[in-house]
Amino acid sequence: LRKRLHNSSFLQVTATPYSLYLQPDSYHHRINGDSEFKPIKPAFTVLVPVHSEYIGGEFYFRDSEDESSIAYHLFREVPEDELGILRKPDRRSFKLEECLTSSRVSILREAIVSFLVGACIRRLQAREAKEIEKKFSFIIHTEQSKECHEWQCRVVSEIKERLAYESFKDTKLFREMIEKSYSNLKLSIDLAGQSAPHIDDVLREVRNALELDYLMVTVVNSEKDVNELLDERGQLKLRTPLNIFIGGQILDRGITINNLIGFYYGRNPKVFQQDTVLQHSRMYGARPLRDLVVTRFYTTRRIYNVMKNIHEFDEALREAFERGGHDNGVIFIQRDAEDRIVPCSPNKLLLSDTTTLRPSSRHVPVGFSVKSKADLSGPVSFVDSVVKRYMGSMHTKESPFLMELDDAVQIIQAVSAMFRDGHGWDVGAYIASMEYFSRLTTDPRYAGRVWAIVRSGREAQRFKADGRFENSPDSQEERELARKVACELPALILLRQNGDVSKGWTGHPFWWPVLVVPSKARTVIFSRDHSID
Repeated sequence: LRKRLHNSSFLQVTATPYSLYLQPDSYHHRINGDSEFKPIKPAFTVLVPVHSEYIGGEFYFRDSEDESSIAYHLFREVPEDELGILRKPDRRSFKLEECLTSSRVSILREAIVSFLVGACIRRLQAREAKEIEKKFSFIIHTEQSKECHEWQCRVVSEIKERLAYESFKDTKLFREMIEKSYSNLKLSIDLAGQSAPHIDDVLREVRNALELDYLMVTVVNSEKDVNELLDERGQLKLRTPLNIFIGGQILDRGITINNLIGFYYGRNPKVFQQDTVLQHSRMYGARPLRDLVVTRFYTTRRIYNVMKNIHEFDEALREAFERGGHDNGVIFIQRDAEDRIVPCSPNKLLLSDTTTLRPSSRHVPVGFSVKSKADLSGPVSFVDSVVKRYMGSMHTKESPFLMELDDAVQIIQAVSAMFRDGHGWDVGAYIASMEYFSRLTTDPRYAGRVWAIVRSGREAQRFKADGRFENSPDSQEERELARKVACELPALILLRQNGDVSKGWTGHPFWWPVLVVPSKARTVIFSRDHSID
């Protein structure tokens, strides 16, 4: 079209800068044998300033790991089985009349109660501050079919009606459910330095909301439904103080939903498309702090991890833009069928299977369980012997030392054998990342090696006090030491855990590794070998 015009101008506007990577292979060139894609393909690129109240992936996927952040209590894991229950009615696995007590829909029930309590807290706060009391919304988005939406509407409506009955009777069950939700939300309110209404006031407000039928459940799954529900600004109309919207594809994008404080998300395709997944749950946007502290996000661990991968991918590319894209590319690599690390075209990435490796970042397996003593003793003894060969006397050397890459790879393989199946740790990506950075250096003294830091006698818990998996087995001092030495080579922190039963383990020692990316490395997007067009 442009060739047929005498004069033309083309302006591309996109909220997804990574889309500039999804171009034909012929546009890349090689540096040091790797495919490096420059972030700026057009003639110029201008990054739009971020709104001061904008909440994006950093809040959901980075701040949520910080115990001092209000985002720490944001994510609640949904069991895969619960999504199955919400696809269609099946009385063999779930009876509708048991919706307030059945473990099969425990997180959905928790989500609805939390939304109810959170919205009432916000309305009480506004009333006290003599502000306008806002109407709030909650999204349930797990399936595309109308049959699923109708079933989910039945389940949610039943939970609502039975909650109203329990409220009217002032039962112990009702009080326990409200108090549990209140206690969880108050954790975030306290972290924000705000004051929460008294529990008695919240209980009274929740009862009032249920008695006056403030909670409306609406299915949105056709163009006709949307047109009927939109206000004059093209936003979903919030008809009552509390609104739950259940839908699928219509809710994906293009519709603004105000005052969202709850997301129950379960769209689980075989292939995740980066530009749509983050819009499905409608998580991002300008959100006031007081709403954020009562916001909760419900999804499966697998979907959450995919979203986190996408955020890290997006953030790495945006940083390349900010540093000056003409001079700062991002490397795309993968391991091929012949077990080689080779350049990878970004338009063949399977986004659920990517690992973003940024300078000085840490990579640590989380959420695993270890095997029994009989299965642990072999791989543990192997790692012990390799470490002893380097250190002389067992586990006494505090300083970092250089370890041959082959030995480091065998150690990680042995560590993997200590964990039970289904641990979710991408061992292949872990090893490939270590190999890639180890061989990237041009200094012959360091090529094919990694820095190793070994500690023993560790007593890490499997779970934190709040029930989450421990994700920081290394100390701040060890982290800083690893980042200090990991300039051109990666650093591997090897922590020998005692594995006591009282700490949530099986009562036998095991090793827990932490990989630190070199500070001088370019950002790398690693993809496994099963890529797609």
